[in-house]
Amino acid sequence: ANISSLMGSIADNNSSGGYIYRSSKAALNAAMKSLSNELKDKGIAVYLLHPGWVQTDMGGANASITPAESVSSMRKILNELTIKDSGSFFNYDGSVIPW
Repeated sequence: ANISSLMGSIADNNSSGGYIYRSSKAALNAAMKSLSNELKDKGIAVYLLHPGWVQTDMGGANASITPAESVSSMRKILNELTIKDSGSFFNYDGSVIPW
C-alpha cells in the first residue's frame, strides 16, 4: 500500500498550483500502477490510498478528519481489498479515485 494524494489524479485536477507536489504524487501513482501489472500474476497486490484532508501540520487544523480517522478508514479498506483491486487508487472512504 502506498500513500498518495488526490492531487496525484490527472482526471481530478481542477485547480492550479502545487506543481511539484502534484507531479510527485502522479509519478508515484504511475510507477505503482506499472508495478501492480508486473506483480499481479505473482499474487502480490499494489494499492494507492489518498488519506483524505487530515488534521496534520500539512493539512492544518481546519482539515476534515483526524489522523486516527484517516488511518482507521485506510486499514478497513486494506482489509477488504483483493488482488483484483491491485493497481487501483482509493480514497480513504473506499471510493475509487480516477486516474
